[in-house]
Amino acid sequence: MDGFTKRTEEKREAILTAAKTLMQQKQSRFTINELARAASVSPVSIYNYFGSKEQVILLVLTRLTEREMDWIEHEIERDAPFDTLLLDILKRKIESAVLFDDAVLATVTSDPSWHELAARGYAAFRQLIEYGKMSGAIDSNISTDAYLRYVQLMQQAILSDPELSMTQMTETMHEYFHFFLHGILK
Repeated sequence: MDGFTKRTEEKREAILTAAKTLMQQKQSRFTINELARAASVSPVSIYNYFGSKEQVILLVLTRLTEREMDWIEHEIERDAPFDTLLLDILKRKIESAVLFDDAVLATVTSDPSWHELAARGYAAFRQLIEYGKMSGAIDSNISTDAYLRYVQLMQQAILSDPELSMTQMTETMHEYFHFFLHGILK
């Protein structure tokens, strides 16, 4: 790799890293200038490499999602205990939920490539449910589709509530996942 290509790649990575940090703090409520300062690049570099703030956000989320799916697939392949794996996934889900707000959701849901990625994510979660059934960790009498719809309903309920602050969202996700893992009975 020549020097120019290496510097370009370093700048792109700095922008993506800074964007993820800003999203953890502000979701989509940061400017190109703030992103440029955080990445130590010019705003023009961001437009040249990505075209828009939305494209930066989309790439951050795409990379994060791909890494998560790869991690899940790897953990299933190595026969990780289902209960440990599920708890780790839920913790990671809670951590990544802070990246989303209405603008981020609108960005990802309007992007055709995100739909392909979402389909892969859906397939990975389906594989996880089947893994849990085969290992005897979850009830095999409940359909995989019912498990998937239940998790989707929880996510939609949490993410669509405009009244939830980030702290409340994290607390609510913990409670919803408690329902998912333990039900509502004592």
